[in-house]
Amino acid sequence: MMNGQPVARRLSPRRLFWLALPLLTTAAFAAVVISSLDLVGYEGQFVNLLRPTSAATLVGAVQMGQTFVAPRPGLSRIDVLLYGFHRRNTQAVAFHLREAGAQQDEVTATFSAGEVWDWRWMSFDFGPLTNSEGKAYYFYLDSATSTPEDGLTIGGVEGDLYPYGTAIINGQPVFADAAFKTYYANVSVGDKLSALAGAITASKPSIWGDVRLYVLLGLLYLLLVVRLLWRIAALRKP
Repeated sequence: MMNGQPVARRLSPRRLFWLALPLLTTAAFAAVVISSLDLVGYEGQFVNLLRPTSAATLVGAVQMGQTFVAPRPGLSRIDVLLYGFHRRNTQAVAFHLREAGAQQDEVTATFSAGEVWDWRWMSFDFGPLTNSEGKAYYFYLDSATSTPEDGLTIGGVEGDLYPYGTAIINGQPVFADAAFKTYYANVSVGDKLSALAGAITASKPSIWGDVRLYVLLGLLYLLLVVRLLWRIAALRKP
């Protein structure tokens, strides 16, 4: 009290920091989500349950790939899960993309097998295919100079997990699906989140296939984090 008037209590810099920490953490979380939106909302088949063997290696004339249907226009990137057998691979590998049934590639890209050591999602970017919506495509990889001791393989899953295409080996369909993701240009945030939700809930039974469960869990997690940080700030009194 001073002259009968209460004196406002000044907050120390440390106190201000702990009071602001929950807000800063929440803002940082939101910034990460927003900046990562271009990496979510992919389509495709991303499950990998295959055990890699040298018998399924990209060598010589072997071609391994997948057919798929583009659900929207602007196909502009494909990621393929590759495995390098934990060794120093050295040969060139080619990626090809064409419409299903076509003889000409729409996209061709080459990279060094040395870029892949363990499991790795290899990305192939290209100019948006504006008329891709509803079209069936086929991508494959080959490496004419690779050997069983110096080559890569593709991840994926046995069976028909992806309903809009199938794995292809040497031009013949097989009962399996490669692990791949497709991305599209100028996709709205809502479309990306919808596609991400579909990828999370795909093939899951009962409540685990309901996107509302994951929304609720995400909100609960965020509230618990904010509550924890707020309690920490309250306990750290000067």
